[in-house]
Amino acid sequence: MEKRNKQKFIEFLQQNGNTDLSVDSENWEITEKGKRFNVMIPSEILELTITANEKIVLGFIYSLNKIGEITKMSNKRIAKYLCLSENTISTTLKSLQELTFIEKQSKGYVLSEEVKQAVNSSGERSILLPFEVFHSKLPSGAKLLWGEYNSLSKGEKAYFGSRKYISKRLRISESSISNYTTLLYDNQFLIKNELFSGYKFKKRSVITKKFNRKPID
Repeated sequence: MEKRNKQKFIEFLQQNGNTDLSVDSENWEITEKGKRFNVMIPSEILELTITANEKIVLGFIYSLNKIGEITKMSNKRIAKYLCLSENTISTTLKSLQELTFIEKQSKGYVLSEEVKQAVNSSGERSILLPFEVFHSKLPSGAKLLWGEYNSLSKGEKAYFGSRKYISKRLRISESSISNYTTLLYDNQFLIKNELFSGYKFKKRSVITKKFNRKPID
């Protein structure tokens, strides 16, 4: 099983422009492949009552596990890649272990069986954070919000979900949603942010920025 998982990861790296690889020593996150990596966060993780940092780190571990790789990067490497402090990564990993959401094995971190079963049995909408988002200096809550907007917008159509709905799904306050939306727009992660008001209603229309990635030669 371990051999098959490693081969699967090597093939994934090769498909993204890396041909001479040693997954045991290569800092893959600083290669072109690292700049094309996406962090997937299933709805079961989004709806947990944990911090935004914990959701992103848990999603990162899930995304690597999903392609057959154990998260064996150092805290320093993870922190630099996710644009968080090393202390935040250390505290977050410790918290996730205490909550039994992840397990530390001899070769690195993996999801616990409890979390695996939950995410594998779900048919709900996940969010995807591309490198350009999770590697940015945005607050983690804003990164999650961008992922929620983009899960339906995809840089093409408007997202009309209410603050109440988003607050329940992401477990962040409605006031934070307003502040994060403004921050995303001001930093050009949104190409549209309009508020429509009527009798007894307010509705926001949001379109995310689309990140066009050139093919690897």
